[in-house]
Amino acid sequence: MARVTVLMPTFNVEKYVREAIESVLRQTYTDFELLVIDDCSTDGTLDVVRSISDPRIRIERNPSNLGLADNLNRGLSLITTELVARMDGDDIAEPFWLEREVEVLDNHPEIGICSGGFERFGTQQSLVRFPERHEDALANMLFECTVIVPTYRMSLYRDHGLRYSSEAFPAEDYRFWAECLRVTKLYNIQETLFHYRMHPTQICTEKRVVQQEKVAQVRRYMLEWLSDRFSEEEKRYYVEQFTRKEIDTRADLREREAFAERMVALNRSVGHFEEVALRRRLDKHLTLSLYDTIVNRYFGNGYSLPAYLRYLRSGLALRTGRKYETKFLLKSLLHKKI
Repeated sequence: MARVTVLMPTFNVEKYVREAIESVLRQTYTDFELLVIDDCSTDGTLDVVRSISDPRIRIERNPSNLGLADNLNRGLSLITTELVARMDGDDIAEPFWLEREVEVLDNHPEIGICSGGFERFGTQQSLVRFPERHEDALANMLFECTVIVPTYRMSLYRDHGLRYSSEAFPAEDYRFWAECLRVTKLYNIQETLFHYRMHPTQICTEKRVVQQEKVAQVRRYMLEWLSDRFSEEEKRYYVEQFTRKEIDTRADLREREAFAERMVALNRSVGHFEEVALRRRLDKHLTLSLYDTIVNRYFGNGYSLPAYLRYLRSGLALRTGRKYETKFLLKSLLHKKI
């Protein structure tokens, strides 16, 4: 029996699934099976999968459409291997993806989930790295999902009864990992392990508004784990105001800084988050939010000395730090208007 199962849910990815499967079959780590769970695709997805001849491929088709979360749960219920690796049918894995992640799990029994970096391609291009250390990655989960295309121990499913939530769709991954990180540790490899395809028909594009609402619910879930002493008003403030990037006024900034201090103080009584990592992530959020606000508000029409002077008069310059203040000045000098 194989040691790793690569779980690949599919639904109407006819154009991409061959490339995804072939990237799995090229893995340098070879002790795996590929479990493709098709959720009643209405295009030629299943025909493409069946046309690929390899004994490591196992194909299951749901009798009815379950939706992504329950499709994943059905896949987990069929897995008997020690480890499971998660991948979608429209992405491309690097050949060393499984080798790198299995090696981390083998060498660190305290780690239950190993994830890595990725590159977006297609309609968007960018390089993404999540925090490497568990403590930093956990603090980052207060704002966003920090796990993507991971390899993890099946004991999380078998011993803790963890499941994907259909009610959390299309942020079911975020919710699932938020629950997992209550009982295990995460490590993020700092290199590109796969390529994440961006296209108009993917779930995060088609259901963006709903996804934002579900993401807000997971952020609230993470805040409640930090402390059960937040009021309902504070929880709403966190998901509706604090986590937003746009800072409206200096009073708004002071309110956010005070709330960040309250989060740090309340965390001390429970200790789910390492204080240094929590404070570092909160400071980063406030700094980046302030930076985005300044760029949009004062330099939205381009950098210039008049724009820089308006920024200085705003009173925000002393809060951005020397690094960004110097950056704004240099850009304004280089793009000054005659």
